[in-house]
Amino acid sequence: MGQAKVRWDPLNRENPFACIDVIVVNSDVYIDQQGELGFEFRKPVKMKAMLDTGASFTVISRTWARNCSLFQTGPDTKRKVLGGAVSCGEHAGSISFPGTTLKLYDPVKLVSADFVEPNFSGLIGIDLIRRWRITFDGESKLVTIED
Repeated sequence: MGQAKVRWDPLNRENPFACIDVIVVNSDVYIDQQGELGFEFRKPVKMKAMLDTGASFTVISRTWARNCSLFQTGPDTKRKVLGGAVSCGEHAGSISFPGTTLKLYDPVKLVSADFVEPNFSGLIGIDLIRRWRITFDGESKLVTIED
């Protein structure tokens, strides 16, 4: 069983969010197929994602999706996300959690949208959260995630 422990201070006005480090890249299948054709991919870069129990699905910044050349599976569609109807891309990717023993999800459906938030570049939605047991301990300011 994998585990992650995340510091969280809901009373911190500058950053009251429970965030976890993630690495989002194309799925291994896509990389293997494209690699055979001579395509190269950027080195994976770690980003912060907020645990969002109100988000139906996992969302990453559209800018981030473009920077890592994340494969888009179809045209943009309007979705209810980030508090309103937003044009979103849908991607097939892979998400891992560096510095933890949580398992890698590959492939996984990811949604990209335009949003600007200084503390994180993605939201971990119920589509992934439902696979975990999460304990929010306000007194110790710690979130424990187990898969």
